[in-house]
Amino acid sequence: MIRSGTLKYNPSQLSIKFNRFVRFVRVGAFLHIMGLIGLIVFIIGLQKVFFYFDHEIYGSAYLWLFFSIWGLTIPFFSGFDALGRYQNYKQIKDSLYKRGFDPRLIKPFANSKCQRDAVLIAAEDLEIADQVKKVYHNMGYRWYHILPDAFIKNPLVLFYRIFWQRILFTKHYQLQNFYW
Repeated sequence: MIRSGTLKYNPSQLSIKFNRFVRFVRVGAFLHIMGLIGLIVFIIGLQKVFFYFDHEIYGSAYLWLFFSIWGLTIPFFSGFDALGRYQNYKQIKDSLYKRGFDPRLIKPFANSKCQRDAVLIAAEDLEIADQVKKVYHNMGYRWYHILPDAFIKNPLVLFYRIFWQRILFTKHYQLQNFYW
């Protein structure tokens, strides 16, 4: 745990950026994997499209064209979501540092696996991960709870504008107590 106010050395800009990148990758690991899967679907889909067009099987070609376009959208959505979860990570890290561990601070970030992952990475940085895991376990969350709670309660939430705004366009948060 390194706070900006108590540093005995001045880390270089390169080490700060590297550590921020590592945190971004760790916070959004699941989302980055989903983005890679989307790219794989896109590439395979394009190969199938060209194959079926060459053999004049147009129905299958258009179906694979749909899948490849769908696969291309996944990296964009998962990338924006990863940026949002990184903002959550920074926000909860500062809050936990300022106020200490309090379950009321982390409960608003229990709505999805990605948010819980962001809180857990922040808690690991602050060496309180066991307490956070215990709270989420007591709330009933397990490793297989992947889908957001809002989607489980109402699958039509995907058609609500506010759902996408909260997920994809989280406001930028500037760390106040840490370099990364």
